[in-house]
Amino acid sequence: MTILICNDDGVQSEGLHSLREGLIGAGYRTVAVAPHEPRSGTSRSATFRRPVTYWQVGGTDENPVYACDGTPVDCVRVALMSDLVPDARLVISGINEGANLGDDATYSSTVGAAIEGALFGLPAISTSQQSTDGLFRLVDLSGYDWRPSVESTVWLAGRVLERGMPPRTVLNLNAPGVPADSMRMKVTRLGHRTWRRRSLQVETNDHGTGYFLFDVNSPGHHPYEEAEGTDFAALAAGHVSVSPLSVHWADGLAGTGWIEDLGLDDFAPVGD
Repeated sequence: MTILICNDDGVQSEGLHSLREGLIGAGYRTVAVAPHEPRSGTSRSATFRRPVTYWQVGGTDENPVYACDGTPVDCVRVALMSDLVPDARLVISGINEGANLGDDATYSSTVGAAIEGALFGLPAISTSQQSTDGLFRLVDLSGYDWRPSVESTVWLAGRVLERGMPPRTVLNLNAPGVPADSMRMKVTRLGHRTWRRRSLQVETNDHGTGYFLFDVNSPGHHPYEEAEGTDFAALAAGHVSVSPLSVHWADGLAGTGWIEDLGLDDFAPVGD
């Protein structure tokens, strides 16, 4: 049973190698294809105007590790559109250094790479580890204990391979930095950040003056909606969050009242 793993933190990431070791220890053949340098925050970015290359940087013949000079999405495309991993049964992206919760998942190239696997018809999991201080930053800056995410991801991989998933679906897993004494796995929905417009202050560092840090280095929690049933709430309680994401973007939207109220039937090209 072969699993393709990738990430956005780069081929050197402790999270990627912790996951790789956990999967191999569980008996899975594991092929890693990851960016040669960190490529966080690139979402679904892909390369189309230059060649994308890969080369083996470690592992074994059975469980190789490849570096790729493209984006995380490129890594999945290289692996699945070539003969590199023809027998892949599952795509796992991660383990990310820091949580990918709520609205933040739309920026995440950890999630973006998993979506690429789903678009190729494979079950896909994106997996992330909150930092050990348990804070909800947009970008984590402190250390990580990979055990909660490795244990939960390997377990979830086995369950998905055994029971399957709906097509074009991703499971977005986030493990808590401060696990509960009796940590559980919770099915959740994506929560929301509550950023305020016109809240940025001008900042200066060696690169110049501007808004480029977007407040991500401020201490403590970044603002988020505290609501039951969300991924934020699960991690705050010390549990693993698993949020199903569908790539059928329009499911449940077309034909609902709000779009009917737009009166799209009234549209007529200029000149008609």
